[in-house]
Amino acid sequence: MKKKILLGAGLLAAAAGTLGGCGADASPSAGNENPRFFTDAGAASDRGAFPGADAGLPPEVEEQRAFETPQAGSRFVYVANPRRDNVAVIDSRTLAIQSVEAGDGPTYLVTVPERDGTPVDEALVVNANANTATVLRTSAAGVTTTAQMPVVAGANAIAVAPNGHYAVVYLDTSRPNQGVPAGSFQEVAVLRLDPGMERGLLLSVGFRPVSVVFSADGQTGFVITEDGVSILRFASLTGPALVPTVSFYDDRIVTPGDAGMSDAGVTISRDARALDVSVTRDGRYAIARFAGTTAMRVIDLMGRTGQTVDLGTEITDLDVSPDGTFALAALRGQSRVLRIPIPSGFSDPSVRRSIDLPGEVVGSVTMSPDGARALVYSTAAMTERATLLDLAGTDAPAVLRLRKTVRAVAFAPGGGSALIVHGRSEGSVTEPGIDLETQIDRSFGYSVLNVAERFTRLQLTSADVGPFALVPGGSHAFVLLRDDARHVALTQRITLASLTIQDIALGSPPVSVGAVPATERAFIGQDHPEGRITFVDWNTGTQQSITGFELNSRIVE
Repeated sequence: MKKKILLGAGLLAAAAGTLGGCGADASPSAGNENPRFFTDAGAASDRGAFPGADAGLPPEVEEQRAFETPQAGSRFVYVANPRRDNVAVIDSRTLAIQSVEAGDGPTYLVTVPERDGTPVDEALVVNANANTATVLRTSAAGVTTTAQMPVVAGANAIAVAPNGHYAVVYLDTSRPNQGVPAGSFQEVAVLRLDPGMERGLLLSVGFRPVSVVFSADGQTGFVITEDGVSILRFASLTGPALVPTVSFYDDRIVTPGDAGMSDAGVTISRDARALDVSVTRDGRYAIARFAGTTAMRVIDLMGRTGQTVDLGTEITDLDVSPDGTFALAALRGQSRVLRIPIPSGFSDPSVRRSIDLPGEVVGSVTMSPDGARALVYSTAAMTERATLLDLAGTDAPAVLRLRKTVRAVAFAPGGGSALIVHGRSEGSVTEPGIDLETQIDRSFGYSVLNVAERFTRLQLTSADVGPFALVPGGSHAFVLLRDDARHVALTQRITLASLTIQDIALGSPPVSVGAVPATERAFIGQDHPEGRITFVDWNTGTQQSITGFELNSRIVE
């Protein structure tokens, strides 16, 4: 899986699709303005398809936005309170609150959504001042029990395996760590979360972990580091150990003067960092790109061997489908998306399939979690369009007119909707004499896409788009808006079937949003000295707030 700038988690996904071909030597016809599929026959057709598409543009910068459900179990909501060394456990049904002692400085908290497919009310919080993590489990009767395990110094990131049995805790240097002195840049803690069998192991891995992903069955973890991939096979871990790293680099292949790695006719600087690192769901392959190069690096994690695949033009984005059967590469210089079957496409250019989008800037690709669609766009070019691709069928690509530039894209979990966060140009929206187009360009905003209808609705907002969440089942979404200087504190409730939007004013600035499945309520955590959460019935929009849980009290509003 790929790590971008995440304002939530997980934009990656798509499934293998059948793309029609026009023959091994086919290329775009002169003057053809319609996107079309064709077979990529190799290097000759990889180069120069649409000259000028990439001229003078900076690198793509994708903000990773995803529908997130932080701090919510099936029924209970968990809120860390580092000032009082406890976690507030709030019953979304009755609004009853219990304060549970967690440790010294409980700060970084995630929930365990399920264990072997069964929803649970369970949270894991890192105690920043004690180098420990506390597991909190809440029963249907509302009783919460705890267990503590050791973690690495300075830990500020938690990844939970999809089966709910394990978690990996580590120091992510790209995130703030509340002023706690940095710990080891090469250590992670593996926590076993099974009730009554909790334990923590400290392991040495590659330099500076940046993310952790898991195999589909949750039995193997992959720590993505600056050096490569450290593989954690949980069943084999019995004590502290050194975990060898499978490197993205091959020190045996060098060019004169120690210029870097040379393979498949491509030279990669020794100082280059692997980007968009993805691991297939079966844990067999890891792939990555390197900024400014035409190289895709492929690592066989079982055989611990690597190869470089030259795609002929600079790769500006790279994603792997959720089932691991293919990768999509954005080739901005050619206005092309390249579909690469895994593993056959690594060595055989003839099986690769291209989607040419003449006139579009193909800088970034976001695939839907259901594997059926992808959105293609650019964050570097000032274009006000995105292209919707059908990866599972035969529909032609559809160019969507957005009326504002693209900053980030997130598909809903079911793939039926997407939220597109827009950029804005400099200048005041209220400047006298500006026309409507300029007013739109200067405004904050987002668009909601109905994928089936290829219909988008533009929503201008009074503040920058903050965190957002989609409810289970995909019927509604909630977007947070906050601007303290202008006293903007609200959430917008989006009904995705009709794309209608309801403004809900909040008593305090919003900081987090999530969904509680058992009670069909969304919750909005707010910046309030005594603690405040507003619960919203996502079907009706009715609200109820509680204040004071950080003071071990409760005021229901």
